[in-house]
Amino acid sequence: MSQTTKIMAFIEAGPTQQQIRTALSSNEEFQLVADEQEAERATHKVHDATPDIILVDHQIEGESSLDLVDELALQFPDIPIVALLGEEDSLKAQQFLLAGVRAFMIQPFTQVSLLSTLRRIRELEGRRRVAQPIAGDNSTEKTEPLQILTVYSPRGGVGCSTLSINLAVALHELFEARVLLMEGKMIFGHLGLMLNFRPQNSIADLIPHAGALEDSLVEEVVSQHASGIHVLLSPSDLNVAQGIRPDDLYNVIKAVGRMYDIIVIDAGSYLNDNTVTLMDASDRVLLVTTPDLAALHDASRFIQLTGTLGFPPDKVLTVLNRAGMPGGIKIREIEGALQQRLFAQISEGNAKVIRSLNRGVPLLSSSPRNKLSKEIRSLALQLGAMDPGAELRPTKKSKVKAQLKRNGNGKPAHAEQHKSALRMLGR
Repeated sequence: MSQTTKIMAFIEAGPTQQQIRTALSSNEEFQLVADEQEAERATHKVHDATPDIILVDHQIEGESSLDLVDELALQFPDIPIVALLGEEDSLKAQQFLLAGVRAFMIQPFTQVSLLSTLRRIRELEGRRRVAQPIAGDNSTEKTEPLQILTVYSPRGGVGCSTLSINLAVALHELFEARVLLMEGKMIFGHLGLMLNFRPQNSIADLIPHAGALEDSLVEEVVSQHASGIHVLLSPSDLNVAQGIRPDDLYNVIKAVGRMYDIIVIDAGSYLNDNTVTLMDASDRVLLVTTPDLAALHDASRFIQLTGTLGFPPDKVLTVLNRAGMPGGIKIREIEGALQQRLFAQISEGNAKVIRSLNRGVPLLSSSPRNKLSKEIRSLALQLGAMDPGAELRPTKKSKVKAQLKRNGNGKPAHAEQHKSALRMLGR
């Protein structure tokens, strides 16, 4: 972007319009190049104004603001859009993000928060454009090595957390890699409960030092799980969690990345600024879906959104969870609807999956011979094979084989962990 960032606004006349005019006119970083009060001929107006960032109000004459965002994101995928939502529209935030906005603000907001958001968008766009390959430059077409992996689904309840946990364990066991499992859901995360794990620290302890994070502090904050992976949870205090900003989150991930071979991030299903930041910082995004119409509809919308986010085609890998479930949509129809091949399939869960969740023990630890455990290991091997530098290689005698040999029937005893998990629920 140019030194002066050009802003275009689609907004109705009123206090918010005046607030935007005042904030931008008094700041040399930004220039309001167009201020439109109706959506008619919006694409022509954007083409003429050539803005760096577009603001879209939740109320605009002539067209639904959601439809306007959808149209602009399709026509101008390289121009970030910020939605200005009313308090009553806060529940629609995910719809706007799926339509193509890069960020949203809830009205009323201050001039300071407006300028801060615009600066953050400008910075994120700068990072994204630097990371994008230059057309015709073969040297930039190489596949990026796998180090940071975000697991996400636009639909809740499809198994992102379960997959994240067991995939992290599989990567650690198969490659003897130093793996960090990070909770990307800043609010209402369940990794601690699912792992029967309650460390005292969280990512909130790193955020104040995001600009200059030292390895020694990371080692103090991150905890090691019995499975061998390291874990960084989200804060339990909702007020603290809501105060985590995308810029700080990005800096923490990049700093922590120096210390680990692989970082697996459980991003859950809620799409917001922080989620997009996690994906920006990642080398791959595992898009998890299930063979039902609603999940596939949301997955398809997200795949369309990745185009406006500037992600390269090979960054998003679709994983079908609960494959083969009774009444599920057929694989060929799923791939046709998503217009891409599935990267991997994980079968429908069974009683052992539920038992492992209730015990707070990863499935790969409690039932290493289980069909799902084998499929998750296969997924881990596929991901490792994508590393062009061959930095991830399965060990000749993996910890999985050693564990099976030691336990014989592949059923380690976890009675004490089961009791402890139940005690955690009662707290």
